[in-house]
Amino acid sequence: MKRVFSLIVAIAMIAVLIPGTVLAQEATAETAEALMQTLFDGDYETVYNASTADLQKALGGSADGLAGVMAQITQAYGAFEAIETVSGEPSQGYFVVQLVGAYETAELTFQLAFDTEGLLAGFSVTAVNPKTSKSLVDESAFHAEPITLRAGQPDATDGMLLLPTGEGPFPAVIMMQGSGASDMNETVIGIAVFRDLAEGLAAAGVASIRYDKYTYAHEDLMAENPELLASFTVNEEYILDAQAALELLQNDERIGDIYLLGHSQGAMLAPRIMDTLGADSFGGAVLIAGSPLHLWEIQYHQNLAFVKTLAEKDQSAAMSQIEAMVAQADTLPGMTADELKQTTLFGVPAYYQADEMSVDAAQTAIKLAKPLFIVQGAKDWQATPADGIQAWQAALADSTFATYKLYPDMNHLLVDMQGEPTGSVDDYVAGSHVKQELIDDIAAWILGR
Repeated sequence: MKRVFSLIVAIAMIAVLIPGTVLAQEATAETAEALMQTLFDGDYETVYNASTADLQKALGGSADGLAGVMAQITQAYGAFEAIETVSGEPSQGYFVVQLVGAYETAELTFQLAFDTEGLLAGFSVTAVNPKTSKSLVDESAFHAEPITLRAGQPDATDGMLLLPTGEGPFPAVIMMQGSGASDMNETVIGIAVFRDLAEGLAAAGVASIRYDKYTYAHEDLMAENPELLASFTVNEEYILDAQAALELLQNDERIGDIYLLGHSQGAMLAPRIMDTLGADSFGGAVLIAGSPLHLWEIQYHQNLAFVKTLAEKDQSAAMSQIEAMVAQADTLPGMTADELKQTTLFGVPAYYQADEMSVDAAQTAIKLAKPLFIVQGAKDWQATPADGIQAWQAALADSTFATYKLYPDMNHLLVDMQGEPTGSVDDYVAGSHVKQELIDDIAAWILGR
């Protein structure tokens, strides 16, 4: 599922920067740091008065606008802690400062621009680096070994093998992230989903291999290779890495039975990947928060949910756009490769969508009849239980190879949450940890086979 996890603070460079000629001497990194400290201390009036007329107008004509911006940041990232780094240099007639401020759950990079009179002319948040929650597992419970997929190749990828303490062979899982670029820990808003799963499983006696996702590790390689980008499919995004990980595990005498563990889109693709790499190589798969539906169908349902949040006057136009994309989905199988490469569907290249649509996850699972542990949280709004675990149960019908479990308070990031889900990133709290019961259940299912 295409996830929108980057928190975007609602402040832009809210003054148009027009190149000047001479910079005021008082506009320095030191004065910028002092001004930001004043802002962090809550003296919004002083900072407002030190701003240009254009910036004041953008803030709503009073210091209250600045207070509102900072309140939004605090609400999203917790209390301010300290200024970490400050640097600045002249740029286009302005003095532009990059300042990193540490908050309770993230580090924010602020960009400030000062005009020739030393007044604050621009103010924005240009980067958010969530702090990852600390591990809860005693490191003596496992042994970590860095690994490299396709070592020596242009697309070599870093990863980590985690082995339980003791003598093997140990069952192992190959961990496959959801959609979008992701590091090997599948870090999202300061929640290290795959690290928590890997360490928890290792403590219970299950080894794992996880790795930076192809789209995360090789963003530059893809940008430099238009043909790779145009013809990018599930093969490049998932299968190449899973195959390399499988080969590493198969050649390690410390490893016993091998399983796939997919989260979100990784779970959707697990049956296909088992089939592609050879079902006999796997003891089964763990499917977490996935769906037997195709990617575009999940996107369609997500868009329908989003339309309901719009003003009534805007809903009709939005629905027309959505229905047009649904109609377009039916035309993809008849398009040529060149036509697909020039088309998008729900914001995703149609070439990729057509490839993903070419394999039915449920029918592939039935054909393979490999053991599956299918789990989900009831408070998951990215892939709802109706599209997820319930859809799996309906599609797999009376198949005896699947075991299911729904966790009442768990969300898409595998964390328990209080109250009803909001359908927004507010449901994900940096510093949270993957539900321990889920980890225990996965380990028990694998070890019990």
